[in-house]
Amino acid sequence: MSDDGVRWVDFRKTLRPRYGIVWRDIGLCYLFLAVGVLAVAVASQVWPAWAAGALVVPAACWTGFWLHSLFLFGHEAAHANLARRRRTNDRLGDWFVWLLYGSTTVNYRHTHMAHHAHLGDHDDTETTYHLCLSVLNMLKAVTGIHVLEVLLRKQRLGETRRKSSRTSSGLLASLRSFAVHAAIVAGLLLAGFHLGALTWVVAVGAVFPLLATVRTIVEHRHLEASCDVDFSVELHGPVNRLFGTGPVSRTFGSAGFNQHLLHHWDPAISYTRFEEMEQFFSRTPLAADMEASRTGYGAAVRTLILEARRG
Repeated sequence: MSDDGVRWVDFRKTLRPRYGIVWRDIGLCYLFLAVGVLAVAVASQVWPAWAAGALVVPAACWTGFWLHSLFLFGHEAAHANLARRRRTNDRLGDWFVWLLYGSTTVNYRHTHMAHHAHLGDHDDTETTYHLCLSVLNMLKAVTGIHVLEVLLRKQRLGETRRKSSRTSSGLLASLRSFAVHAAIVAGLLLAGFHLGALTWVVAVGAVFPLLATVRTIVEHRHLEASCDVDFSVELHGPVNRLFGTGPVSRTFGSAGFNQHLLHHWDPAISYTRFEEMEQFFSRTPLAADMEASRTGYGAAVRTLILEARRG
């Protein structure tokens, strides 16, 4: 209850998703994705080869950044905040977000809800935060080794075998995404935009998985946790943070991930209402917990890197 006598159970009923904002943000992700690839494609036609080639890495970083930003809206779909009707929400999530990421709204929801129920314990289904920010772990992220390790872990836990329908839909989603990426690369190559194709491959295969790995670690890992601790054996415990609300934080931690603490307090609330949510909790005894959890992405990354070096 807030200091003016309002109960959260009553206030939350006023926080309906603002779907127009959600779709505006998704549209911007697609726009900026296209800008990254097309910039290299155009440069390769008008600049000397060496100059256009030098643009590939920064353009891949830009494109990978927006791939990661778009990816987080799959999480918003899992919490049914893309449309009023659940069935419509799930279809929109499948075709406008998960199309690029080899999953479906329903499959991700199944795994993600267990994460909410078991954050920090040994039944958590999203455990990338068990990794420290060491050079080895970042190399694993860039080369795709970490993605393979995650998939193998899920297979060992039987998460992909609990329901045959979910298994088949997941396989179809993976094949669909592979076909989409292959079509994008093939289209760029056929159009003569070889550097554009290379930009897309580097963004998808290296930059995106690196950013996704770093973000998850920063959101949930204890800042003082040593690289020597095996959290598959030791209990990590739940950790959530509030990051900044500037342009970089809002886009790196899009769909409200920059205010992840609020999401874990009430997963049903759309990120489009986090400002009101934070204002409400600032008038409750939980205000102290919010202040204690505040940091910036840069500050958290620096602290975790230093801890990894000490380890």
